[in-house]
Amino acid sequence: MNQMQQSPINTGNEPPTKFADAYAELQRIAAALKPEQGKIPDVDAIEPLVKRANILAKYCQDRIDAVRKLVDEQQEHG
Repeated sequence: MNQMQQSPINTGNEPPTKFADAYAELQRIAAALKPEQGKIPDVDAIEPLVKRANILAKYCQDRIDAVRKLVDEQQEHG
């Protein structure tokens, strides 16, 4: 049984409310998208995962950027 069948992955448009949850989900998607030796990828199953991964990656990057900005501001005032 492959990763996509073992743990369902959210395919909605809203990211989790916590960075750790979004990052963990992104890691699950990455594992599910790893090609299996000798198997033809199921494009219909991959498409929603890639869309979800893009949402999660943007959310994670936005959170990292926001924290980086706060750190920079603290260093300027500190």
